[in-house]
Amino acid sequence: LSDPRTNQVALSCGTLKPPPNTSIIPAFVKEMESLSQLITTHHWGTHFVNSTPPMYGLAQCFQDLSHTDCLLCYAASGTKIPRCLPSLSATIFLDGCYLRYDNYSFYQQPTDPSRDAVICSSSSKHELENEDRMEFVKNVGFAIRNVTKAAVDNGVYALAQCWKTVGRDGCRACLEKGGEAVRGCAPKKEGRALNAGCYLRYSTEKFYNDEEQAEHMADHGRGLSVSRGIIIAVVLAAAAFILLSLFAAYAGYAKLVQIKQERSGAWLASISINKYSSLKFKYETLENATDYFNSSRKIGL
Repeated sequence: LSDPRTNQVALSCGTLKPPPNTSIIPAFVKEMESLSQLITTHHWGTHFVNSTPPMYGLAQCFQDLSHTDCLLCYAASGTKIPRCLPSLSATIFLDGCYLRYDNYSFYQQPTDPSRDAVICSSSSKHELENEDRMEFVKNVGFAIRNVTKAAVDNGVYALAQCWKTVGRDGCRACLEKGGEAVRGCAPKKEGRALNAGCYLRYSTEKFYNDEEQAEHMADHGRGLSVSRGIIIAVVLAAAAFILLSLFAAYAGYAKLVQIKQERSGAWLASISINKYSSLKFKYETLENATDYFNSSRKIGL
C-alpha cells in the first residue's frame, strides 16, 4: 500500500467557546459528514452550517495522493480534530491533507499572522562544512522558489499545495510568505510552512508521489481493491463512531440538563407551596383567637 501521510504536523484549537446553554456538536457532526461526502467525490470541499454560532468548514487532500490515500487521510484528521471541541474553531495539518472549521468565512484568506507557522526538523543535514552548508541552503532555496506541485534539486525535495478557495493571487502570496519562512529552516533536513491558505514542505528524502507513481498505484490498486476497501471501511467506521459518540454524548448532556431544570422547577414550586401552607389554621383556632370574631379583635379596616 502507498503512504496516505497521516502524520499529524499541527493541531490548533481556537480559544473562543460557544455561548452559555448552546452546543456546536450537532453542527460539527453535520459539517464533518458533509465534508466527508465532498472529499469522497472531489478530494476537497467547503461546507457551511447555518447554526448559532455558524460553522464554516474546509477539507482538502494534497493532489499527489491517490483516492484511497485521500480518504484515509481525511478519516484520520476527522478522528483527531474533535479534541478541540467545544472550541469554535480548529485547524489540523496532516502531511497529506488539511481540515479546518471556524465561525467565519475564511475560505479566501491566504495568510493569517495569528495562525501561520513554520516547523523545522530537529536534525540537520549531517555535519556539513561551511561551503557544503551554503550549497545545501542554496539548493533548499532553489527548490522552494521553483516548486508548484513538486520539485527536486540536488537531493532536496519540495512540495507545495494551495487550498482551492484562495485563488491564483492568494496562492502566490501564501507561497511567497511560506517560502520565505521555511528557507530559515536550512540546514535542517526538513521544513514545513503551515499557512492559512497553503502548505509548503521540503525534505532531504522524497515524500510525495509523482504522476508515474500515482498511475502505478491506481493500476496496482485494482488488484488490492478488496483489502483496501476493508481498510477504508474500518477507518471510516472509526471516524463515524467518533461522530456518533459525540452526538450521543451531546444528546445525553442535553437530557441531563433538561432533567435538572425540571427538578429545579419542581423544587421551587414546593418551596412556594410550603411557604404559604404555614398560613393555614383550623376554624376552631381562629374562633378562639378572635373571641368568636369579636369586632374588638379586628385588625385594620
